[in-house]
Amino acid sequence: MKCSELDARRGRTSAGGWGASPKRWLAAGALLAALAVPGFAQAAGVENELATAENAYAALDYANALTAAEAVLAQQNLSHDVLTRAPRVSAPSHAALGPADPAKQQFILLLGDDSEFRVAPKLGPRFTEPFAEARGYWQAQGRKSGMDLQVVVQWGQAGEIRIVTRDPLGIVKRVSAGHRWAPAQTYTTIEVAPSGKAISIPANPEGSTRLEYWVRALDAKNNAVFEQGTPETPQINLVTEPVRGEAPQEKKSVFSSPLFYIIGGSILAGAAVGGFSALRPTEYQPPPTGRGVFGATCGSARCD
Repeated sequence: MKCSELDARRGRTSAGGWGASPKRWLAAGALLAALAVPGFAQAAGVENELATAENAYAALDYANALTAAEAVLAQQNLSHDVLTRAPRVSAPSHAALGPADPAKQQFILLLGDDSEFRVAPKLGPRFTEPFAEARGYWQAQGRKSGMDLQVVVQWGQAGEIRIVTRDPLGIVKRVSAGHRWAPAQTYTTIEVAPSGKAISIPANPEGSTRLEYWVRALDAKNNAVFEQGTPETPQINLVTEPVRGEAPQEKKSVFSSPLFYIIGGSILAGAAVGGFSALRPTEYQPPPTGRGVFGATCGSARCD
């Protein structure tokens, strides 16, 4: 083979290879970026698996739907959204395929997150019976699962985030929280034991008025059982600087003013004089004559 022919073939190979295909380079770059950020790659993979499960369930393919949903739930570091969407597929799929007990357990998890979830009666006893048992479980508990937060912060003062978890199933193992005063980019992250804990917040720095924070209650696999805010979309609490200046003057009552009593006294005096003048008779009327009246006369002589 001549050198010119060999060079020509090499040129064609190069033209049809990676160097001449921008799409291939972009695809490779995206793959490398995903591998460089494991969290991104995992989130994308979990979302794809969950979408597969949901699509199979919508097509009434319960076997494949259950397999895909169970594969999602077996993983770690799941977000709260994924952790609550997967049981919506696995619970009714278990009910459709049997036995009933796994379906009941999945319905318990599902109702723990969404107490308003319902199974349509038209689906029949295979679905409604394990669901009814799961509802009975929560009714016996007498309380709902969840997480309550109370943020207490004031301008120029240290504060705290008070956390209370309600976890009848005993799933939560620890609570992780992060906070920062904007425009800071890095969170201060703290982990505490579940239920009845408080996380201290430093006073806001000069010029900062916005506290950004997130709180997650995590299970043994680091899944977010309860969640309020995320590092990407945190909760926000604002503080306001108090107005500096003279203290507001105390408002005086109108009854404490001397002028009120002077004017009021003049009005009362005028009313009294006016009333006396209106009631006084305008003509003199002598008393009636006759016996029994002192100084009465009989004609021109005094009566005996």
